Formats: sequence, structure tokens, C-alpha cells
Amino acid sequence: MGIWFSLSSMQIGELARQAHVNIQTVRFYERQKLLPQPARKPSGYRIYSESDLRRLLFIRQAKALGFSLEEIREILSMRSRGACPCGRVINLAQRHLENIRETIRNLAGFERELSRAVRKWKNSGQPRLAANEFCALIERTMGTNKRKVKQ
Repeated sequence: MGIWFSLSSMQIGELARQAHVNIQTVRFYERQKLLPQPARKPSGYRIYSESDLRRLLFIRQAKALGFSLEEIREILSMRSRGACPCGRVINLAQRHLENIRETIRNLAGFERELSRAVRKWKNSGQPRLAANEFCALIERTMGTNKRKVKQ
């Protein structure tokens, strides 16, 4: 009986360690069909390949860049069909870039308002902040902090 898995194969713990994720994340991505169902040893242990590790690292990096699991699934599906997902990825990346820039603008505005409010409260000599003043500051920023709805 020959060895049916390669010498570079690894079990789930090793895969998770090399990808810097936890084991539950690997299982979750399998359930979400982002990772293919792995081969198994006769004992039932999952066996992963270098290809699985590269795919898991890709998923992790795409998530870190702000891609949703559905977007990642779409990109991986296109790649597995041999289609170049470059145009779609560029469009997704552009949308994420716009969202990041909007978030930065909103945070900069909130930082300015909060900084002004803190200076005002410090200079007022009041030992405590009025709750309604702080709530009003947050409410003023709510209108500028709306996220775009995906189309």
C-alpha cells in the first residue's frame, strides 16, 4: 500500500499555524466553501497541501484588505475556472479604497470635533462632562459616518 498523501502534507493544526489563523477559522472556511474539503488519513485526520496553505493565505490577505467572504469566493471561483478576475478585483479594490478614504475623512472630522470639545470642557473648569454635551457630539457625527450600501 503506497503513501496517498505527499510528504509536504500537513494536518489542520500545522496549516492553521503556518497561516496564522486558528483551527476553527480553517473549518469555517471549509464550511463556507472557500477551502476545498481536504483529503483524510485513514484515521480521519484532515490532510492539507501547500496549495491549501497558499489559498488560505490568499483568503487571509484578501480579508485584511477588506474583501468580503462573498467577494473572495467570487474571485477564487473565477480563478478556478481560468478566468482572470483582474478587472473585477480592481473594481472591488477601488470601492474599498473609496470606503477607506471616506472613513478617514469621517474620523478626521470626529477627531477635530472631539479635540475641540475636550479643550472646551477642560477650560470650563467643570469637574464632570454633561452627558448631553457628549451625546450631542456623537449625534453630530452620525450623519457623516454612514457607510455606503453595496450595489
